Order: sequence, then structure tokens, then C-alpha cells
Amino acid sequence: MTDSNLLAPVFDVVEYEDVQFSNTFYQPSPYRGKPTPELEKSWSDLWKIGTVDVPLERLPALNKSAEQNWFYSENGGVLAGLEVFHSLHCLDMVRQYTYKDEYDYSDNPTFQDDDEFLRIHVDHCIDALRIRLMCYADVTPFLHELEPGAELGATPDFNTQHKCKKFDKIQEWQRSHHARAAAGQTEVHGHDHS
Repeated sequence: MTDSNLLAPVFDVVEYEDVQFSNTFYQPSPYRGKPTPELEKSWSDLWKIGTVDVPLERLPALNKSAEQNWFYSENGGVLAGLEVFHSLHCLDMVRQYTYKDEYDYSDNPTFQDDDEFLRIHVDHCIDALRIRLMCYADVTPFLHELEPGAELGATPDFNTQHKCKKFDKIQEWQRSHHARAAAGQTEVHGHDHS
């Protein structure tokens, strides 16, 4: 079986680095806390990058057929996103949904859907993240440190060592390979193809 990641157009720029996660319960982060305009921008800057072109000859390697009614790019390939940015969109949306009664998301197209579809979208996102977590199945152990006052007498140490793809390189690639939709096609609901 062929690994579709190897056939993704971005594969040539993927680089790895050793990363020590910093993820304790009270760890400051530009992605944590109640929504503010700055926090919302931090999140949207992670994933709102646009779409890319996948050449038609790559479709069979992705287990797709050129016979399908694809949304084409102005370059003649198929308009596509990268799963990492879909996952970040999903995580962002679930985060926003938890604050929907405390923050004004009326200018966010996702929250302009009716309540029933919004719930369906959130459930899709939760399941998308479940699928990816199970697929990538990070088996890095996290240890427990003795702490007499803690509920179980110990606390988990989530500051773990990992080998990660350089995310900024992937963002950079997507930005530099941005593709627009071919003229005359209908906009796909919920996705920015510009």
C-alpha cells in the first residue's frame, strides 16, 4: 500500500526537528484562554492559508479518479487543502464552539449556519480529529511525577520529546503554492478557495 503522504505535493519540503513539548496545565500559550481578537488571530493564522493545486496525474496515487467531478484550479489541477490545516480548522472550531455564548462570532461564516448544521459541523470536526489521532497514534510516553497533594498522588508530565515536521515550512509551502479556483465554478460551502 502506498503512503499518500509521500505523494502529497508538499512532501519534498517536509523537514523534521526534535521538539520538547511545553504543555503543562498552566503553561502560557498564545492559543489558550478566553477568546480575544488577538487569540482569534493567532488561531486563524495557523490554518487560514487557502488552497493548492494537485496535478491530475497525482490523483491515482491518492486513490482518486480524474473521472470525478472535482473542483478545478485555475492551473488545471484539482483544488485541494492539506489535512493539517483542516485539522487545525476543526480544532479551532471546536474551541470556538465551547465559547460561542461568551464571544461574538457573528462575523465568522461558520457560525452563520443554523444551529442544527453547526452541531453537525462540530461533530464532523470531533470525529475528524479522532480519526487523525488514531491514524497517527503518537506512542510517546508521558511520565508521572510524585506530588503528594495531587488527586492520585502524582501529576502527569506532558513536556515530552517528539520528532515533528517543521510546521512553518509546510505553512510557507502552502502560501507560496496558493491556487485559485478555475473561473465559472460554484463556491464550495464552508471553504475559502481564493
